[in-house]
Order: sequence, then C-alpha cells, then structure tokens
Amino acid sequence: MASNHPVQVLTDARSREVPWPQIVKALGDLTGPSSLDVHGRPWIEVAAQLTGYTTNQLRTAQRTYAKLESFIAANKAPDHALNWPMSNLEVVARIAKANPNKALEIIRGTESMTWRDLQQVYEQLRHDEGSKISSMSAGHHSSRMFIQGLFDALSDQEMLKDLLGGKRITGVQPLKTWPGRYPYAHPNFVVGFHEGSRFRLAAFEGLRFYGDVNLHLATKAVLKAAVEASFFARYYWCLSGWTPTEHLKNMRDELGLDNVGLILFGGDAPKVLFAPTGEPQPNRQAMLFEDGQMRKRLGVRANAKLE
Repeated sequence: MASNHPVQVLTDARSREVPWPQIVKALGDLTGPSSLDVHGRPWIEVAAQLTGYTTNQLRTAQRTYAKLESFIAANKAPDHALNWPMSNLEVVARIAKANPNKALEIIRGTESMTWRDLQQVYEQLRHDEGSKISSMSAGHHSSRMFIQGLFDALSDQEMLKDLLGGKRITGVQPLKTWPGRYPYAHPNFVVGFHEGSRFRLAAFEGLRFYGDVNLHLATKAVLKAAVEASFFARYYWCLSGWTPTEHLKNMRDELGLDNVGLILFGGDAPKVLFAPTGEPQPNRQAMLFEDGQMRKRLGVRANAKLE
C-alpha cells in the first residue's frame, strides 16, 4: 500500500495528529468516485471509524475547506491559511461571509492569530451596522418582536373568544406557545376552548413577510397550513395589516382549507379578514389527541370530548 493512500492517511489520523488538509484531501479522494465503499457503507462513516473524528467534524472540515479554497482562489490570496487549525478556519470562514475584506486582511497578514483573536474579530463584526451579520441579527430580532407582539395581542381571552366565534364559544383557555415537538405540526401558538360540548384547539401561525408577498412565499405558507391545519379545529394566519393577502386567500380556497382563517394586526384591534368556514379536511384532530405526551403538554383532560 502506498504511503499516500487515502485509507492509510485517515487511519488513526486524530491520534497521529495528521494535518487537516491531508485528511480533507484523503476523504475527497475516497468519495470522489462514489459516496459508498465496496460494502455499501458511506465513506464518511468509514472515515469516522478510521480517523477517530465524528462524521459531523469531517463534514464541517470539508465544507470549511471548500469555502476557503474558493474564497482564496477567487481573491488570489496566499493559501498558507489552509494549514491553520480547523477551529481557526471555521471562524475565518464566518468572517469571510460577513466581511470579505476583513477576512482577506487576516489571510494576507503576517501575524499569527489565535482562535480567541479571530473570535473577537467576528464578535465585533456582529455589532457593526454595515455587516451582513448585523443585518441578519436585526432581521431575527424583528421577527421575534413580531411574534411576541402577536402573543401579547392574542392573550386577551375575551378578544380571543370573539375571534373564535363569539357566543358559541365557552371556556377559552389562556393562550400558549406551541408546547413541544410534534412531527406534523408546529404553529406559534395554540388555545383550547369549548364549542358546545366539544373541546377544540385553535392554532395561530405568524407570517412575517418582508416586502411584497410573492407567489413563492405564499405557496410555502399554504403548503405548511395544508398539513398543520388538519390537526386543529381552527387555524389562523396572523399578518401585519399592510401585508397583501390575495395569494393566500386564493390558494386557501383552491385547496379547500375551510378551517383556515386570516387575522390582520396593526390597528387598534386585530381584524379577521376571513374566518374559518368548516372542519379540517382531512380531520386529524383525534390523531393529535392520541399522543399522550402532547395531550399533557397541551393541558387536555383525558376525558375531553372531541366529537
């Protein structure tokens, strides 16, 4: 076996402290022809067993090197940085995404920078108004504020009762954030109530659109609702008052999502633009309630009458 054979390079690579460039190259040589070995095993898993690193560490190394190799080649920068420790390179890759000029300055520099030095640079970029990271953080903050505003507005139980159907509705419970993992549904909020003798659940999904609501964004929201809404008696989209709603309304009607409504927020009080008009189709409410853990998290009594 030749000394540079990929398998030999990868064997005990962690304990032998084989440099990451060699590990990434060897892994690329193995996975180039096929992602599976002759026994049908993924090469990435074989490499994890050989090297002592996890599959996640190996994939991260591959992604990081690919990004930085492209970045260095595109900017005709020296490639000595690829020999830096992997933890350092991961931070440099994040810096390059946020501020390419700063990353080039680091790569072309002659001073050695520790992981802590690089992390400080990255943290500073996060707070610079002109950085991409700052813009993304502002967007996430804005989304969180929007969702929190919805929760505050919907927490008035009398108003909730009116939204859900007025006099026909009794026993409206406090609004809750969605209480945990469920494979088929994860709206923002949920509330329990009684309609006659039946216990029902209503779900609320905040849709935070930036700019015009194009057909692609509306389609994503409708497809999500097409599955999720089947687990609830009522399902409401919640949008800012300025948001165009034509695409949502048309697709809701075309798909027959009769239990889906839409509420606009932003004025003195939430406004129901269109209300649910029927039961979910298909009706999967019982399926949700059959999950004992979800019943407990939702505060649904075992003897609650659903039909």
